[in-house]
Amino acid sequence: APMPFSAGSSSSAVIGSHVYVSGGIGGSSTPSQAARYTPATNTWQAIAPMPQGRNHAAAESDGLKMFVFGGRGAGSGDGNVVANGFDTVQIYNPVTNTWVSSLDAGSTLKPLPQARGGMGTAVFTNGELWVMGGETSTGAGATADGVYSRVDIYNPTTNTWRSGPAMPTARHGIFPVLTGDQIHVAGGGVKAGFSSSTVHEVLKPV
Repeated sequence: APMPFSAGSSSSAVIGSHVYVSGGIGGSSTPSQAARYTPATNTWQAIAPMPQGRNHAAAESDGLKMFVFGGRGAGSGDGNVVANGFDTVQIYNPVTNTWVSSLDAGSTLKPLPQARGGMGTAVFTNGELWVMGGETSTGAGATADGVYSRVDIYNPTTNTWRSGPAMPTARHGIFPVLTGDQIHVAGGGVKAGFSSSTVHEVLKPV
């Protein structure tokens, strides 16, 4: 069944027997819409929209909730263009069909340590969420080509961030995959914007 809204570069995660999708790029804007797909019945259901629409963010689930880190959107990369992006953390709870955001008034959620987009996806392992790479226009700490090698690790239990070992090759547009006790990062752009590579690097989380 087709998605209930049109978008690319959306965030997605699996929680239980459902696939959750939010945001992305629709034309030249970033929708805040979100939906849940049930493979068993091949049906979609609209869910609560994101507090802030984001595209090119890093998303993953800890098995209970969906986490969306950074990304671009209205005010910084609303279309499919390189931008500094945001440091927001948004969390969806399927039990209550509600979102919380680090931009909520009075929020204690710790934002992503470096605003950026283009991380592709996050990885959940050993109780933590790993956010890797990304791209920027003028953000701090990037290479001269506007990409990041940094790895930021979030613990949802303690609401804290720590730094992980940097990727040997800075890249954006990556989709890290956990297999066994290793994270594989294959391909990705080595320059902000349209670029690609055949780089394949492997990290053992610690």
